[in-house]
Amino acid sequence: MRSRYTGRELSAVVKSDAYGLGLEAIVPVLADAGCRSFWVNDLGEALRLKAVLPSAVLRETTVYTLFGLGGATPGDFEQAAVVPVLASLDEVWQCGGHARRSGRRMAVAIQLDTGLGRLGLTADDVDRLGGDHLAPLDIRCWVTHLAAFDCPDDPMNDRQRRMLLDLTARLPQAPVSLASSSGVFMGPDWHFDIARIGSALYGVQTSSRWQEGLVPCYRLLAPVLRVADMPAGARVGYRGTTALTRPSRIATLALGYGDGLPQGFVTAGLAFLSGEALPFVGGMAMNLTMVDVTDLLDGAVGPGTQMEILGPRQTIDSLADALGCAPNVLLTQVGAGCAHRYLGTGG
Repeated sequence: MRSRYTGRELSAVVKSDAYGLGLEAIVPVLADAGCRSFWVNDLGEALRLKAVLPSAVLRETTVYTLFGLGGATPGDFEQAAVVPVLASLDEVWQCGGHARRSGRRMAVAIQLDTGLGRLGLTADDVDRLGGDHLAPLDIRCWVTHLAAFDCPDDPMNDRQRRMLLDLTARLPQAPVSLASSSGVFMGPDWHFDIARIGSALYGVQTSSRWQEGLVPCYRLLAPVLRVADMPAGARVGYRGTTALTRPSRIATLALGYGDGLPQGFVTAGLAFLSGEALPFVGGMAMNLTMVDVTDLLDGAVGPGTQMEILGPRQTIDSLADALGCAPNVLLTQVGAGCAHRYLGTGG
């Protein structure tokens, strides 16, 4: 991403527990790679992040919360040295009032709603702002997000970019953050001052246009609990979901929707062992699924054998496409639902 980005600062989005992959494990790796700006959801995540950074690194680091104040007070953020991305005029008033009472300018970022419609100041809100309202605030950046970030050629992107330029021309000068991962791939006109990369860190494609150079950071493995031979005509799964059409060998895996996989996975996805693609049968339970391993050589699979569910042969991107959902839906759900084993430089 550094080789593509032409702006001032490349920052990392580690919200939702680093997309379900574990904030405490991932943030130090990014910090070691030189990252000094992070984006999380709320103050609780910000405090978790700050707790894992060495004090020398922490002094150089800025942590932003994308939910604004999120129910906390301006004083809470000032005490924690965390920068809220203010989401409404009310939050601007709250932080300005706190700064006046304390006699100290308060560090904030401010979100601008250029067309997504979720959070941020609208054009009418900007018209209501006067210099007195913003004077007590140390504005670290203006933030917005493309509604069609995954469709680079959508005309809405140009409309949002023009609106961003119009709004920031009417506001005090501060760095501008527009580009997320997909925006970095869209080219220099979209880069501005601070890019917020999330999905790309984890090797997830989030654009209808292929993003070259992203490498998935994950593999999902599931252990076999049992292998059983079953006759033709046997039915497996709740309510006999699958009728076996031939004598079959069925492996049961310790994996299910309780581990974050959507129930539609068993119709869209496959399991892999030694390069062989294996179909699921019998639907999905909370923590169990079944795989037809009849075509494998005798002895190739047994209790304890690890099957690959997500990895180079079946990425989150391809699976999400088959399921008709966003890749990050799978990344965050599976990441949050499964146990993690991290492989660092020590192997």
